[in-house]
Amino acid sequence: MDPVVFLDRDNTLIANDGDLGDPARVVLLDGVPDGLRRLRDAGYRLVVVTNQGGVARGRYGEDDVDRVHREIAGLVDHAAGRRGLIDRFYYCPFHPEATVEAYRREHPWRKPQPGMLLQAARDLGLDLNGSWLIGDQPRDIEAGNAAGCRTIRLGSLVEPATFAVAPTASAAEFGEAVDLILASGKPARGRSEEMTEFSQLRRAIDDLAESTRPRGTGSARAIGAGLLMLAPLPFVAGLLFLDEPQSFLAWLLVTIVILLASIASLLLERR
Repeated sequence: MDPVVFLDRDNTLIANDGDLGDPARVVLLDGVPDGLRRLRDAGYRLVVVTNQGGVARGRYGEDDVDRVHREIAGLVDHAAGRRGLIDRFYYCPFHPEATVEAYRREHPWRKPQPGMLLQAARDLGLDLNGSWLIGDQPRDIEAGNAAGCRTIRLGSLVEPATFAVAPTASAAEFGEAVDLILASGKPARGRSEEMTEFSQLRRAIDDLAESTRPRGTGSARAIGAGLLMLAPLPFVAGLLFLDEPQSFLAWLLVTIVILLASIASLLLERR
């Protein structure tokens, strides 16, 4: 199981003094791209968890949230010189006092509830006990604590006395928070997930699929995802049932062709 650093979005990764549904207004905070790269290099997955009450207030729609998240991911990758640094974005559009009736309710994903963190752990196979959360609000710290993570309070806008649950540590800016996490030691992985050659290959395929994962839906995406799942089958069949080297090489070639076709389909859909 992989350790993760959960990241609040507004005033943790980007500057935001109000509802933000316009990608053109996205501005990364100082030190964010380099900090995310350092965390990923250290072995942490990176997942953004954010309340988006602006959807519930009718200020913008869920499609706008997706566009903002694509912009954040693109800016981070460009600035860090890496592709796919952020694994996933999770957001909660619900609010108990919403003006849009469809979103007017409590929801387990809304921080300080830990629903988004728990869902990410199920989706990505994360080790919450070996993980961290960075956020600037008391609700962030409460959500991280409820999920079993260590937490870092970022910035000085909120007085420590207002935190119902004390954070593990505090940092003035994002780079300092990263330093604290890295100083805590190398992240541990569960014994059942030792990085054998096969698990390394599986992790590489997972990362590739996620880095090329389109945010919308479409036939090319469906074809690419299906081919990606089918790609290992000829190789496994060749290992199990074929004795002649030439026959095995033929099956291996089929595997490579299917894998390349799946990647091409995913990239086509991303365009």
